[in-house]
Amino acid sequence: MVRELTPNRWNWSQEHQQWVYIEIDKEGRKIDYFQTEPPKEFNELTYQIKILNDKLLVCNNSEENDRIFNKMIKISKRMQSMRKK
Repeated sequence: MVRELTPNRWNWSQEHQQWVYIEIDKEGRKIDYFQTEPPKEFNELTYQIKILNDKLLVCNNSEENDRIFNKMIKISKRMQSMRKK
């Protein structure tokens, strides 16, 4: 089952094997923008998560672990709402 793509944010389309941004115009029509490369913001956020994950793996302090983990969650939420630039 394929999930519905969300308007006004970048989505990965399994059907098209591409990134798609669905914009709703003033008349309510959908305009699709496709690209094969991931959005620049996606790459930047993925790199930030990788760095935080590396820190999390070596950290032994539970308070520091929580702080790092919460940063990762914030970045993940940003990834879920990436806008077209």
